[in-house]
Amino acid sequence: MIWNKEIQGIQALEAITAISALILFFSLYQPSFWFIFLGALLLILSRMSIYYLKHVSDQLVFDNEKKTLRISIGEETLFALKISQLSRLPVFQASLRVRLQACVTGAGFPSKLKGDEVEFTVPLHLKGKEAILVSIPIKGLTRGATRIKSLELTVENFFGIGSVELNYKPYIHKEVLIYPTPIPVSMRRLASAKSIGDYTIQNSIHEEILAPVGTRDYVYTDSFKQIHWKASAKVQALQTKVFEHKADYSWTFIVNLRDPDVRHGLGIIKNIESIAANIAFLAQYAAKQSIPYEVFLNLRVGSQSSVYHLPKGEGPRQLAKMLDLLARIGRIGITLPISNFLHSVEKQQQNSPVVIIGGSFENLDEPCFSKMQKNSQQIFLLQDGLENASIIPLGRAQSAGRW
Repeated sequence: MIWNKEIQGIQALEAITAISALILFFSLYQPSFWFIFLGALLLILSRMSIYYLKHVSDQLVFDNEKKTLRISIGEETLFALKISQLSRLPVFQASLRVRLQACVTGAGFPSKLKGDEVEFTVPLHLKGKEAILVSIPIKGLTRGATRIKSLELTVENFFGIGSVELNYKPYIHKEVLIYPTPIPVSMRRLASAKSIGDYTIQNSIHEEILAPVGTRDYVYTDSFKQIHWKASAKVQALQTKVFEHKADYSWTFIVNLRDPDVRHGLGIIKNIESIAANIAFLAQYAAKQSIPYEVFLNLRVGSQSSVYHLPKGEGPRQLAKMLDLLARIGRIGITLPISNFLHSVEKQQQNSPVVIIGGSFENLDEPCFSKMQKNSQQIFLLQDGLENASIIPLGRAQSAGRW
């Protein structure tokens, strides 16, 4: 059974059954068409009502296929739920109640706020052997993630006496993600001239020797290997191949979500909204520029003993994973001490030439950062904010005593 069932008014219907039986019994001694008719009618209606309330949910099915709806703050959409009645019993005068986290609200649709949840009530009429799609207009209110917290259905008896309360028991796999609104971050191009890669950087020390982009006049310091002999023969003068200067342009985000004011690592930093909005902007920028990146969050997910790690990737698919991740960060979570967090990062990181740190770092002189810099990794600090957010080199932040 997939529904918890609670029948209301069953005692009244049983009493009507008893009364109708008495009327029929007395009509045997004083035959009367109206007594027989009334007794039979009440008996039929009461027994049919009891049967209906007990069995109307036997083949009532909610489509619990896993589905995630993704919207932005302020965006409106329809949250669709499919309900099927596989038996021939119709569902009369029913009301469907759906509860979600209060990160969404009704879009021109009545909703009721109950604590940190919002409840939607939808009238429902379903014929026998019919499936319908119930669409609830919702609007993203704040960044967050919510699944259906409860799904309840009240079915009224067609006779008017009694009802059945149905509560869906299984875990509901319908989820709504509300993405943060990206807030611009002031930044210069974060590239390393020391690491070989696929991006064109004029001051890079690495050249793409397999793909010359042109020629220039030969100078005595050029190697003979660089001479373009065909071009030299055409112009009757030595010509040197010109190559593009390439560098690595991948990023590593290291975000400490641990709130230093909350004991035992059970709290998330208070400025999570600005951090999420700024990182969403950087992720969008990286997607447009085809910049690969990986992410480390000081947040334990599920039964994992280590921190959350989004492996390196690029493009729209990586952006979607990043936005999903940012939406799912709640107000409460289990975090690790900063030393444990950075130790885990040090073991798993892909040594991207550009490292962007954000969140709560009371000490910017962590040994982990020094090792990264010795490994030719440039470290930048995200100065988050809902306005005037920026990225600055770690050295400047250290000299200014930032954090």
